[in-house]
Amino acid sequence: MNTVNLQLRITTCVAPDPFIFNYLSNITDDLNNHYKNVIYEVIDREKLTIKKLFETCSTPLLVILHKGIILYTSRDNKIFYHENTTRVKYKAYIAGKDIPPLINLIQDPKVNQQVIIDATMGMANDLTLMALTMTTTTFFAFEENFYIHFAVKWGMLFHFNEINKGGIDISRIHFIYGNITNHIDIFSKANIIYLDPMYEETITTSNIASLRQVTEYNREQNIKLLNTIFKSFKGKIILRAHYKSHLIDDYGFNMTIRKQSKTHYGYRYHQLDN
Repeated sequence: MNTVNLQLRITTCVAPDPFIFNYLSNITDDLNNHYKNVIYEVIDREKLTIKKLFETCSTPLLVILHKGIILYTSRDNKIFYHENTTRVKYKAYIAGKDIPPLINLIQDPKVNQQVIIDATMGMANDLTLMALTMTTTTFFAFEENFYIHFAVKWGMLFHFNEINKGGIDISRIHFIYGNITNHIDIFSKANIIYLDPMYEETITTSNIASLRQVTEYNREQNIKLLNTIFKSFKGKIILRAHYKSHLIDDYGFNMTIRKQSKTHYGYRYHQLDN
């Protein structure tokens, strides 16, 4: 349970209409019903710029626009959902040109694929790819940083309800704010768990740069995550990791090496001790 109070400001585009106000209402209802530790304030946008809104207050700012939902953690750093290269990978997969390594590991006849746990959602690029290809699977997506969780959750809800309607049945994804180590009961619902921990080694991308503004690599936290999974989860564990990651050897993952990338996907089947 998250008990530390967090702060959030919410505003709209300069010229809001009923569509925008409907999303504002839905978002505040969500906060009232599911995020008791978040103290929020709705700001009248008027004609104020983002720069102006941060001149007198540093509280993160969620902005509802006709093109999507953006969360500014500062004047110069923003978090928002976008498909990035996921759509390209998906189209190549549908065309039969390439099977992404993650999907190849998931489509395993040895394990039930009806429920998948994404233990480290982040910007949800891999979650999106899984949801696009596994069209009947239910997902539990965990993210322990509230600002990342909330921005991506509402960004995906907006994107697949308004921009890419029908791309994903978003009701199949359960977005959970918190660390999976505090939700061990969820392990019994799935036979596949996927994790992509923050890397110690720096990889420069716009997504990573934005995330590192609000969260950082924590070796002890990664170890706790893996230890909890290996103690309480039975099934296939899929890991995405930098090729130098200590997690690969420490936990005995079988990695698929990709020559053109510093990150690799691997797996391990795990049985619980009696």
